[in-house]
Amino acid sequence: MTKVDRSGERKTRPLNLKESNLPFQVEEPKRSLENLIVSNDVLNQIKSLISKIDNYDLLYNKFGLREIDSSGGRTVINLYGLPGTGKSFAAEAIAKEMGKKIIKVNYAEIESKYVGETPKNIKLLFKEAKKEDAILIFDEADSILGRRLDSVTKSTDHAVNLTKSVMLLELDNFSGITIFTTNFGKNYDPAFLRRIIGNIKFSLPSLSARRAILEKLIPAKLPINLSTDDMNNILENTDGFSGGDLLNIVIYASSHAVERDGKKCEVNLSDFNEAIKLIKNAKKELALN
Repeated sequence: MTKVDRSGERKTRPLNLKESNLPFQVEEPKRSLENLIVSNDVLNQIKSLISKIDNYDLLYNKFGLREIDSSGGRTVINLYGLPGTGKSFAAEAIAKEMGKKIIKVNYAEIESKYVGETPKNIKLLFKEAKKEDAILIFDEADSILGRRLDSVTKSTDHAVNLTKSVMLLELDNFSGITIFTTNFGKNYDPAFLRRIIGNIKFSLPSLSARRAILEKLIPAKLPINLSTDDMNNILENTDGFSGGDLLNIVIYASSHAVERDGKKCEVNLSDFNEAIKLIKNAKKELALN
């Protein structure tokens, strides 16, 4: 449910992780809330969280909320929903709104087959986030937020629980902002839930939201020939599609038109229909596997 912003290059700087081979960078966020297309409810929840963070000193020190909320300066946010619904976009937009740099991590990339390495990687990332005053974003973090194992019978079971315990400890000791993005909003370990101040669900876009997304996604330079009826047809045929799906449709439709007519092409309804068909077939194959 997002617009993809490709204006200019992202400013990045490699992290100085001498103790690890982790390929992560400190980045300046480019996404913004004004380009995030979500429901009013989701947007209001995001703005409320930002307000709480902005007014932390007033709320927790002057107004005494510190006395009833032991989280201190810790801010842990979880954005959950189906892939392509705008979670990662929103995480970056929050950072931009806060004027913070980001360290963006796909959680699978810090998991190691070597016992003890994953907790070490987690510690290093939090250390760098503190040093850089950056927001730490863990994408695809379902596995880390899941429940700890009650029955530990193998060394790998112990390693899983140790990793989760280290993450909990680092969250407690980190006075900055941590954002998780996950696909499912259930089966979380209660200890993580207690630390999350904002648990926001991202849903598939409505017809009106799909219209807004497509209008933002279609570049002004793209030669396009679509009537109002054509656009309505596209919107009706993309029910259940995510913002990520719509992005792929624009790309596939444009490629199909260029393949047909080269530089003189105009992207039309038939191109979009081919792209929609391609996405639907891919979804069916995924559902069968």
